[in-house]
Amino acid sequence: MNNEHILIIDDEAGIRQLVKIFLERHHYVVLEASTGKEGLEIFIQEKIDLVVLDLMLPDAYGIDICKKIREQSEVPIIMLTAVQGETNIVLGFEAGADDYVEKPFSPHVLLSRIQAVLKRRRAVEKKEIPEAGEDHTPGKVTYQKAVLGQWIYFPAEKCVKHLSGKMVFLTKNECLLLEFFIKHEQEILNRDRISMLLRLDIDDPESRAIDVQISRLRNKLKDKSNNNLIKAIRNKGYLLSVPVRLS
Repeated sequence: MNNEHILIIDDEAGIRQLVKIFLERHHYVVLEASTGKEGLEIFIQEKIDLVVLDLMLPDAYGIDICKKIREQSEVPIIMLTAVQGETNIVLGFEAGADDYVEKPFSPHVLLSRIQAVLKRRRAVEKKEIPEAGEDHTPGKVTYQKAVLGQWIYFPAEKCVKHLSGKMVFLTKNECLLLEFFIKHEQEILNRDRISMLLRLDIDDPESRAIDVQISRLRNKLKDKSNNNLIKAIRNKGYLLSVPVRLS
C-alpha cells in the first residue's frame, strides 16, 4: 500500500482530476495546485514525496518553479510538457527535474514514470552503493582537486570551477558519477556500470534514469563553446574525453 504524497501543479483542471483519480486508485495521496504560487505554498506546508509539474503555468514558468523547489529539497520532480523541442527537456534537467512526460499522455505512462522515480529515490535513500568493491562516497577520495580540461573539481566542496571563474555545485549523484569518470579516465563506461554505481534500474524500459543523470552532469560541465567533457559513444556508453590531473 502506497502512502506517498504526490503534488500535481497544473492549470488544467481536467488533467489534475484525471491524474488524481488514477493515482488514488493506486493508493497515492494526491494534492492539487493550479498555479506555481499555490504549488509552492502546498509544497512548503505539506510532506511531499514527488511533484508532477507542468511546464507552462499561468503565473510562472515551470522551470522556475522547479528551481525554487530544488533550492530547498531533493524531492523527485516529473515535468509535464506540451512544448516540443529538446531545449525544454534539457532546461528541465538542468533545473533539477528527474524525468519528463509529454502531453497528451496516458495515465499509465505517468504512473510508470512515478513508480520508477520513487523506486530510484528509495534505493538511494536506503543505501548508495557503487559498483561492487569500489568506494564512491562523494568527497571521500584521496585527492583535493582534479583538473579536467578547463574545469577543476573540488570533491570536498562538491563543486566544479571553470578557469573563467564560474563555479557550479553538484548533487550527490553528480559527484558520484564524476568521481567514477575520473577514476576511469578515457575509458568507455557502459550503461550497466553506471546503473550499478547509482543503483538505477536499467531493465525498466520506461526509465530514463541514466540519461537524466548523464545529461545533468554534461550540461553543468559545458563551457562557452558548448563542448562536452563527457562524450556519448554510440552503442557503447560514455567517455570522459580529457586527461585528468589529480593533486
